[in-house]
Amino acid sequence: MKDSRIVKYIKSLIRNHKYMTTEDIMLFLEKYYGLPIKIPSVYYKYRKIIKECRKEVYKERRKKR
Repeated sequence: MKDSRIVKYIKSLIRNHKYMTTEDIMLFLEKYYGLPIKIPSVYYKYRKIIKECRKEVYKERRKKR
């Protein structure tokens, strides 16, 4: 997955906060990037991206241990 600015932002949120729900991250994206999260197609697209990011960040954490 190529790292766009939004993907990097999502990963940083997941890394820097102990636990953030997908909805919390969506609210940040809506606030700072003006994404129309209320539109279902956008919501599901970013939900999938957040899931992928979470996997990658957790994988990094496991490698560090």
